[in-house]
Amino acid sequence: MGRFLSLFLFITLFVKGKSIDSLYIPISFEGNRYISASELESLVGAKRPSTLEIWRDDTALINSLLISKLDKTFKLFYKSEGFYKAKISHIINRDGVHFFIKEGKPITIRDILISSNFDIDDEVTLIKDERFRTVDFKRMKKKIKLALLSKGYCSPILDIKAYLDLDTYSATININLNKSDICRFGKITIETPSSTINNKIILSRLLFKEGDVFSIDKIKESYDSLYSLEIFEQLHMDYSLNLFNHKPVKISFREIKKHKYTRIGIGYDTDLKFQLRYHWDYKNFLGNGKKLVFDAVVSKKQKKIENSFFYPSFISFGNYHLDLENSFGYSEEKNLHDFDEKVIYNRLYLSHKDSRWYNSIGLGVESRDISNDQTFFLLYPFMKIVYDRRNSKLNPTKGIYFSHEMEYGLPYSPDSTSYIKYLEELRLIYTLYNTTLSAVGRIGSIKLFNNSMPESKKFFAGGAFSNRAYGYDKIGITTSQTKYLDRAGFTLANLSLESNFPIYKDFRGAIFTDNTMISENQGIWEFSNRVISSMGIGFRYLTPIGPFKIDMGFNIKDKSQNAVHFQVGQSF
Repeated sequence: MGRFLSLFLFITLFVKGKSIDSLYIPISFEGNRYISASELESLVGAKRPSTLEIWRDDTALINSLLISKLDKTFKLFYKSEGFYKAKISHIINRDGVHFFIKEGKPITIRDILISSNFDIDDEVTLIKDERFRTVDFKRMKKKIKLALLSKGYCSPILDIKAYLDLDTYSATININLNKSDICRFGKITIETPSSTINNKIILSRLLFKEGDVFSIDKIKESYDSLYSLEIFEQLHMDYSLNLFNHKPVKISFREIKKHKYTRIGIGYDTDLKFQLRYHWDYKNFLGNGKKLVFDAVVSKKQKKIENSFFYPSFISFGNYHLDLENSFGYSEEKNLHDFDEKVIYNRLYLSHKDSRWYNSIGLGVESRDISNDQTFFLLYPFMKIVYDRRNSKLNPTKGIYFSHEMEYGLPYSPDSTSYIKYLEELRLIYTLYNTTLSAVGRIGSIKLFNNSMPESKKFFAGGAFSNRAYGYDKIGITTSQTKYLDRAGFTLANLSLESNFPIYKDFRGAIFTDNTMISENQGIWEFSNRVISSMGIGFRYLTPIGPFKIDMGFNIKDKSQNAVHFQVGQSF
């Protein structure tokens, strides 16, 4: 049976190959210098054999029925590429169809004349003395229009023309722009015949209100904000009308039909090894965008179960909306430090998010049972402030990110742990010639007022988001450039620098350095000879959900100390 199947497949492929050969013939080019053969083949849909068809020559094939139209197709394409006097001809023989191309001299941009009362220097991407290409010209026009919309100018007087002189092979670009008056958002209406979602939930996610200066960026950010609720199957904002420089917005949507989702999988972490993961969520729970989530993670070193609840726009003060979130869970950790730990926790907080800022404030309760027979009951208010101006959350190439976190342990009894803890983080990202330079700095400090504090609430370092020559939370108080204690510290300083560069298509490489210092002193940093520095290389593959990363780091002073980290998502 196996031999018969193999023979059948071989005959099928052979017959298929013969039928293709009868319809498709080889195509080749001669004389093309500026435009590659692969570009021309792609233009007309030429095919090459798959890697499985090893018995066939690696020759581009074209449908023979198209040949009569290809001279004209190639000539029009060359015009769009700036070759207005290109000559195309072909012959057909037993070797296939062979095209003769005389590209001629290309049209180059002689001058770019601009008359504008709006700064478009960054949007004028055409360059003098370079070849004039139609696609570049259209792309520049689109960028100028988007730049105007992003600043609120929806009724500009814009005239962009390209004047070609075929005798001198030159082009002159004329740009005349009058930005006119500023535009504003008009009336916002929500058009949905029947829905379990209150209009105030929709309005709370919009990054604009009636009367605000119109911005296409705010439209895009509002789409992202609304879709983050995970309750819409379809969503549309119509802002096409322009009524005396006011753009009304009509919002229509269709709710999701499936509300309950379950995922079960096996994950791998460099330090925690293999993990069994379970996730269940109920989207639009009892309507109005509420969400109920259950997560569980089990491995040899860690167990965690968490139930969380999300209630959007729980409280409103005019146009300012606060979401309610609550997380209740239980976790265990074994063989990660010189102590084991069991934690029961609950965190209740209110939060607000807009296009740049995220603010939250809440109350946390924790019961921490340490293996050395210590039990801590902590009660603490906390807050977090984030300012995010990165151009992407999944894979940023430029921007700035700053966060401030603080919690205060309440002295609710004579035996309680009273403390104040804060952590500051700053990320800077900049891209130059397709190479992304990133810097991440973290500084944290704890001031202990009364009684002792669990080690797990202090600072450890190491791992994919810290010092990549070490495993997760392996670095305690640093005593030299190569040594550290198993105890956590009261102060933390960490600086990571990375250069991310292209290799091939969606593959990128990286070189990085990480520098870490942890001290037992409260509020004092010492950088003399206690900083553990590492460096390393990494590889990234870009995916729709963020880059898949592999990082290999080693201690600069002790190369025997090294680690490999796998990660999905960006650290910057």
